[in-house]
Order: sequence, then structure tokens, then C-alpha cells
Amino acid sequence: MNILCVGNSFAVDVSTYVHQIAKTNGIDINICVLYIGGCPIDLHWKNFLSKEKAYDFYINGEPKLRCDIFEGLSYMEWDYITFQQRSGDSGDASTFFPELTKLMEGIREYSKAKYLLHMTWSYGKDYSHEKYGSNPLDQAAMSADIRRAYLSVSDVSGIKYIIPSGFAIDLARKKYGDVLNRDGFHLNELARVLTGLLWVHYFTGKKLDVSKYHSTGYSYDDVTPPVKDELLPELDEIALKAIDMNRGHNLHD
Repeated sequence: MNILCVGNSFAVDVSTYVHQIAKTNGIDINICVLYIGGCPIDLHWKNFLSKEKAYDFYINGEPKLRCDIFEGLSYMEWDYITFQQRSGDSGDASTFFPELTKLMEGIREYSKAKYLLHMTWSYGKDYSHEKYGSNPLDQAAMSADIRRAYLSVSDVSGIKYIIPSGFAIDLARKKYGDVLNRDGFHLNELARVLTGLLWVHYFTGKKLDVSKYHSTGYSYDDVTPPVKDELLPELDEIALKAIDMNRGHNLHD
């Protein structure tokens, strides 16, 4: 299975451990990211038109080369392509259009892949945002806006499938507290493993033996410890619950 994320750092966060987790369960998933930090949908469309070599191309969790969007599209035959808005605009469906529609139509000339939306997550409560405030940030309002926006975008774009990363982060915060971000908005190691499990479940519809997986802790620095093995069953349960909350927008409903 081959997955391409047309995204930004949030796509890097969720994809880092997908290949590893799948491999330990005998599942072959290649996942790549066309990455620009904080990249919005409209910039992806501009890069499509300009053919600018603007992307770092991540392959199975690691940056490998510099490319334009067409080199990413032709890197392999994709089964799935995901789209997402930059995090600060993810709660506003109007920011997706008309560029998302144009991007979908443009990419369709190069790939027959199935399209999906990647629902992002709200920021940590200690992070500032002009719309949702700070100290504390209105995290619940941001989460609700993101959910509504992605459902609306699904209806307008015709992309039925939504990957519920935002649901998984909300559920994990209820269990562990507001400890899922490393800088207020990017995911830390715990959350990267959680969303990795979510994505493998989402795309395969299979049960996983998490006892086979051991987090390496290499994803964004050299000092953060790996996720403890004993937490993996809890994270797996949260991932499955997030998918269950997402009924009607899952690949395997």
C-alpha cells in the first residue's frame, strides 16, 4: 500500500511511525509526505502551477530529497493521497476552496489514487492563537471548529474519507491530560505513536499486535525517550475508539 500526504509538519507528525508499526505486523505500507512547514492548500496549488522545487520529500518517516509536486506524484503509484489545511486555518472550511478543488482536479491527471482528508487537531491550552485566545486557549472550541470544517469540506469536495487524527488527540488528552504536544501544536513522541497506530488501523482495517512494536524515539530530536511498551495497548485502544467515532467517513465502515 502506498500513501502520499500533500501536507506540512502535521503530516510529518502523523506519518513518522506508520511504516514501522505496519512492518512489525507484517503489513507493507509506504507513506511519503510532500512537506513545506505550515503549508496551506492554496500554496500547494501555486506550487502545482509553478512546478517549483519547494518540497522536502519524506519517505517512511525520514526526509530524503528535495522535489516539486510532480516528482512526488511520480515517485511511485499511489493508492491514497491525503489533503489537509494548515493548522491555524483548519477550523475554517472556506479556506480550503477553491484551491482544493483545483488541486484535486490537477492531480487526477497524474494519479488514480483515492483521495482522503486528514483532520488535524487543536493546539495545546498553553499555546496562543488569535482566534481561540491564550492562557488558556479555548481548545474545545478549536476542536469543534476543526470537526465541523472537515465535515463541510468533505461534503463540498466529495471526499468521503476523513482520517480522524483530531479525534485521537482529543481522546488521549482526556486520558493523559494536555501533554500531547512538544511545542504547543506539533505532536510529541507519545502522540506520534498514537497517530501512527491510528493511520495503520484506518488504512488496513486490521487488528494489530502492538507487543511486536517497540518505539525508537528518533523522530524529531536525539534526546526524547521512546514511548514505553506498556502504554502501547492504551494508545491502540484510543486509536480504535477514534475510528469508531468517525463512522461514515472510514475506509472500512
